[in-house]
Amino acid sequence: MAKMVCLANSYKGGGQRCIAGIDPDARTWIRPVPDTKNKAVTSTMRLIDGKEPQILDILEIPLEDFGPDEGCQPENRLLKAGKWKKLGRITPKDLLKYCEDNSVILHNHQEYVLPEYFITLHKKKWRSLQLIHSPNVSFKLDDYKPNQWRVVFQYGKGRTLELKLTDPIISNRLRNNEKISNDCMLTVSLATSWSPQGSNQPKRCYKMIASIVEL
Repeated sequence: MAKMVCLANSYKGGGQRCIAGIDPDARTWIRPVPDTKNKAVTSTMRLIDGKEPQILDILEIPLEDFGPDEGCQPENRLLKAGKWKKLGRITPKDLLKYCEDNSVILHNHQEYVLPEYFITLHKKKWRSLQLIHSPNVSFKLDDYKPNQWRVVFQYGKGRTLELKLTDPIISNRLRNNEKISNDCMLTVSLATSWSPQGSNQPKRCYKMIASIVEL
């Protein structure tokens, strides 16, 4: 069993989700993944007494000590059979101590990382999850995808980055015109390499905002 503070329960299409969090004792990231092609976590796997795991929940999950890194995700650990349990919750202020250096967001200052980059980097330096605090966060609709939101945030020494939002709770609140704080903690996640079907674009590992915790 592994214990983690849930910091992502984000969209992955077809009712499936990407789950991730931090081991509160070791302060290391965990991304539970099943042994399936798309590595998405189904509702049958993740629901606890019929309810979705919530951001800031402390979860106990049956996991192996290893998992497929998919070429860029060293935090992946394979799910084992068994029920997930909720042990409790932490507060947003409790989460602040887990925020990381934000001078660089997952290897560079762009919205993606080329998969070839990881070939040149020692595996001990790979990472695909990062929790940062930004006091200057705003939201905008995607210019090309209806109802898809993007997050614009400042980090480091005045740098700005704009990334896709995959947090279902915050997305629904934005669609309902609810006010979201500008002062937030962001879970940034790096997806496996991908390029649009039928395009000539090279494959890229795109960054996204998997969850937002307001302060």
